[in-house]
Amino acid sequence: MKKIKLQLHTKIIIGLVLGVIFGALFNVSNSEIVVVSSTGETSVSGWSEVRFIRQDSLISSFDSKSQLQIIKYFKKIIAGKYGRETVLKVSYPDGSASEHKGVSEIRKPKSAGTVIKPVGDIFIRLLNMIAVPLVLASLIVGAASLSDLKHVAKIGGKTIGFYAITAVVAITIGLVAANLIRPGDYMPSETKNALLETYQDEASSKIQQTTSLNITDFLVNIVPKNPFKAIAEGDFLQIVFFSILFGIFLAQIGKDKSGPVINFFEGVSAAMINLVEKIMYAAPIAVFALISATVAEFGFSILQTLLLYSLTVVLGLSIITFIEYPALLKIFTKIRIRDFLKTQRQVMAVAFTTSSSAATLPITMDICEKKLGVPNRIASFVLPLGTTINMDGTALYQAVAAMFIAQVYGFDLNLSQQLTIVLTAALAAVGTAPVPSVGLIMLIIVLKSVGVPEEGIALIIGVDRLLDMCRTVPNVLADSLACVVIAKSENELGEIKPE
Repeated sequence: MKKIKLQLHTKIIIGLVLGVIFGALFNVSNSEIVVVSSTGETSVSGWSEVRFIRQDSLISSFDSKSQLQIIKYFKKIIAGKYGRETVLKVSYPDGSASEHKGVSEIRKPKSAGTVIKPVGDIFIRLLNMIAVPLVLASLIVGAASLSDLKHVAKIGGKTIGFYAITAVVAITIGLVAANLIRPGDYMPSETKNALLETYQDEASSKIQQTTSLNITDFLVNIVPKNPFKAIAEGDFLQIVFFSILFGIFLAQIGKDKSGPVINFFEGVSAAMINLVEKIMYAAPIAVFALISATVAEFGFSILQTLLLYSLTVVLGLSIITFIEYPALLKIFTKIRIRDFLKTQRQVMAVAFTTSSSAATLPITMDICEKKLGVPNRIASFVLPLGTTINMDGTALYQAVAAMFIAQVYGFDLNLSQQLTIVLTAALAAVGTAPVPSVGLIMLIIVLKSVGVPEEGIALIIGVDRLLDMCRTVPNVLADSLACVVIAKSENELGEIKPE
């Protein structure tokens, strides 16, 4: 009997599907809390009321559907002066009660779906470990191989121009979808208040992390004071700037001096690509662990509360993925969309699972060079740049989210304000680090630009992780698309190998 050998992308998809099922089966209970007190660790479930009492006075109480509120409230008071003096009293429907003194922690219970998450975390860390040296080495080699400054400017101009076009189109699609569907108009006031109360602490911490978007400061900060510090901290914009300059002027000196340096970085780049191919053997298991942990912890119940908003975002992402990108592919390259998407299956699966363009970059580079026929000197220049400045999915999400929050608060944004969203979201997407959930911080800048209350991000934090997974897919697809478009424009696109 002939043995069936599954391809890697098939194994990844199987891991993803099984992870969803496993996470759903072994999900974290939303009606149970774990209380760590002076008497030990106790599992509390099926309560009718939980009360926080200090010095025999009631300071707060919660009903049976307030697991998250209880945990978040405790974190807030335990950090205060009287945290350990607070007594937790639990009442049950049958009239019984329990009391917990000296409480040091209240958390969600663990489940089999979340316990395996470290396996996926190691996989993401391995990919992130590769990303910085790969970007540094590839860009230096790529910039050095572009022979002269005019050629660098030409490729760079095409790349930035293409990314700018796709970003503006993506934001426009998001605004049109949000204006037509108007998801914020259908949110009941009690749901709004519940979400604001539940996620207000997380929203406050995100607001504290953000800064205003100043174009001058943004441009100044692209130039690193210390490139080694930028490399150590993973500041991709500064790494890209330094690498391109280094590569350009490395090519200007004699080959007897530049040759060994270029060969060294070519070796680093090749080693990193080889390493990512080996790491990808663990991808199916890692994808299973990551997706099961996400489903187990967050579940799908929050989607019911924000279903229309989530569907609006997913609709917009689907339009740019399956309509805008195929149209651009057909116009500029004549490549069949089916063949293109076949080459991107691994890329999309890893992007969806990790929610990180940076973690997906090594895989994207490997696929673009070996399956899409893009020469290394173009892929090594276009892809790291795209990972840094191209965030189509994130930009669309910010546009929809800003409109949704404005609609919930009763703001009717005019055309001028919506154009401001287009500009700000495009610039914010450029400044968005290619890591999970940072788009939420950049959204605050977009909200500020049109005068919408920034604490409104609390309304969408609950589904941000799931939507982050969705919006990372078009982020990385646009990078691969730009790669083949630029290579075709330079008459350097090789044969595509969809299988």
